[in-house]
Amino acid sequence: MMKGTFIMTNRYKLLVSCAALGLLVAACGKPKVPTPDVPENIAPTTEGAEMPSGPAEAETTALEAGDAANIVEASLEAPANPADAVIKTPKGPMKVMVVMDSSGSMWGQIDGRSKRDIAREAVRAMVDSNPDLGSAGLIAYGHRRKGDCKDIELMRSPGARVPLADAVDKLVPVGKTPLTAAVETAADALKIEENRATVILVTDGIETCDADPCAAGLSLEERGIDFTTHVIGFGLSADEGRQVACLAEETGGRYIEASNAGELSEALKSVAEAVESGPPEAATATASIDGPETVEIGDSFSVSWDGPGTESDYVDIVPTGYKPTSGELSYGYTRHGNPATLRAPGEPGEYQLRYVWTAPQGRTVLVTRPIIVTDAEVALMAEPTIGIGEPLTVDWRGPDNPSDYVDIVPRGYTRTNGEKAYVYTRDNPDTLTIRVPGTAGAYDLRYVAQAGDGKKVLKTLPLDVTETSVDLAFNPAISLGGVLVVDWSGPGTQGDYIDIVPRGYTLTSGEKSYAYTSGGNPLELALPGEPGKYDVRYVLQSADGRTLLKTVPLTLNDIDFALAPSKASGISGETISVNWTGPGNDGDYVDIVPRGYKQTSGEKTYTYIKADNPLTIRLPGAAGDYDLRYVFASSTGRFVKAVRPIRVTPATVTLDVPSSVTAGANFDVSWTGPGYANDYVDLVPEGHTSTSGELSYAYIKKGETLTLIAPDEAGSFIVRYVLQGPDGRMVVTSKPITVN
Repeated sequence: MMKGTFIMTNRYKLLVSCAALGLLVAACGKPKVPTPDVPENIAPTTEGAEMPSGPAEAETTALEAGDAANIVEASLEAPANPADAVIKTPKGPMKVMVVMDSSGSMWGQIDGRSKRDIAREAVRAMVDSNPDLGSAGLIAYGHRRKGDCKDIELMRSPGARVPLADAVDKLVPVGKTPLTAAVETAADALKIEENRATVILVTDGIETCDADPCAAGLSLEERGIDFTTHVIGFGLSADEGRQVACLAEETGGRYIEASNAGELSEALKSVAEAVESGPPEAATATASIDGPETVEIGDSFSVSWDGPGTESDYVDIVPTGYKPTSGELSYGYTRHGNPATLRAPGEPGEYQLRYVWTAPQGRTVLVTRPIIVTDAEVALMAEPTIGIGEPLTVDWRGPDNPSDYVDIVPRGYTRTNGEKAYVYTRDNPDTLTIRVPGTAGAYDLRYVAQAGDGKKVLKTLPLDVTETSVDLAFNPAISLGGVLVVDWSGPGTQGDYIDIVPRGYTLTSGEKSYAYTSGGNPLELALPGEPGKYDVRYVLQSADGRTLLKTVPLTLNDIDFALAPSKASGISGETISVNWTGPGNDGDYVDIVPRGYKQTSGEKTYTYIKADNPLTIRLPGAAGDYDLRYVFASSTGRFVKAVRPIRVTPATVTLDVPSSVTAGANFDVSWTGPGYANDYVDLVPEGHTSTSGELSYAYIKKGETLTLIAPDEAGSFIVRYVLQGPDGRMVVTSKPITVN
């Protein structure tokens, strides 16, 4: 938001389900002169036109949706009857496209239910109660890939036989919110230069892909012969809604806030009345405002007003001659009291104050008043309202003595120590960033100069620190394995993090898993290793310490783990195959341990679970009874999830050696046995037990007789077969030999 914008955090919303979407189409657009030499329509829309018979053919559409989106290419089912692609309205046939938000934030909950599920039911209710609206097309965004602003898909052509509600049911929230490009894509699909058309956007977030909804609305208004966009702000705050409402207002449509299911019926009534009566006639009202003639840059000032005072009316300040009802420099809602409080811009010049009425036909300027913003030697320019813990950007002017600083103190505090936060000006020419307290309340932002006779406060600006809007959106019921993808909104300040804790846990340490918000949006959190009830939390790190800002429940369901070895027993060192069932996380592995062993370290042998199924694992070299285990790796440690018993039997090995040899002579050794890689036959003194320090040795080579060298001194010795198992070397059999 631009410098000086007045941020309001109270939420005043009205839920409108997608059932209301179809009822909006009658309040559509204004006639324009058709564009000459336009390409052929996808389907004729003139009433009474001859309709082709026979089965529907595939319709291939190429759409270009501005710089923010890919060219969308889709092979879609064309309507069996082209008349099904349009909706009859009092002004004639019209094509309609629903643009549905399926970004990750649609996992967010309203009254304990995800916005995704509410939207699904609403679309189905829309079609059930008004079958004509089943002909609307569907474009979705954010439903396939994380972090991709080009994730926009034309899923259903207007009039296609695939039910609209079924198409919406397939959407799984994943990604970002490229709402501007999605609406442009819809307009291209509807060929708004040729057809009367309406786009109905349902979004639970503001634009996140660096596009300008207001500019897009102006462009689409100019392009279309009779084009309208309606916007449903699903769970948006009043200030968030202002950022997308212009997309509707610039095209003659309506912006409606939606917050909970309980307000649905009233919303439907108001929209139904608009359908019956057509587009509303321009209403009129009067207002007056009174404010200062001049004000210094960055200062707060009051504006008294008299006017309709409807819920979303506001007083703003804009450059002289500025016409749009968006992009204002500062504003204050009339519902917050009289007078309204505004913040002067940071640049001197001529401006105007305005009373903006939220009229039935859209936002309307009722009255203006000139105001001059003058320069100042000492000034602080910053947002007047900010959420707890957030970084506040401050443009400043002042003497900039070596120890001058800007601080934040409780409202009315006069001392020059004990501040809540401060930043030196010398290190931050012209602009600095200061962290606001983590406790909501009334504060002052001050410029404190270090003068020869001590510290002096040269400038004070009121600052309101409010409870901030925080949301955590994710699939609330998932299974063990993998990660939890969390779409979040909040301060996002240095040190903030999102964690997973047991249900009801209140401490800000000892979490099961966490990720700093500086890691991006959405975040991926490793899941705990045990099923159960958990909480996902947003933890603010501020000058006041850690504060829990948001808690959302998570249910972690167990999954099947199983092991199926190719055999129940095998010989020492043998390699067997094992089929496995489980998540196959990074770090998961199958191991072999002595029977009944409980720890997840000290295994005899192990193999990491990769993509291969079955995997292979070598049996230990020592015979005995063992357990084959699936070990699951998670953020909370390793857990044994499946166990199968397995027996290791001794390998059968024979050695054929001469009973005696001459000192220093070569002699042959014949053998039978498993012949594993790195198995060998050696010669050691009688009584030698170590598997190192041999006098002579030769690695096993299948089918070959081995040759050893007798020592130069006479005596009693032993020839041994040494098996190299995964758990180490061991002597399997031995034969005595005398050196003469």
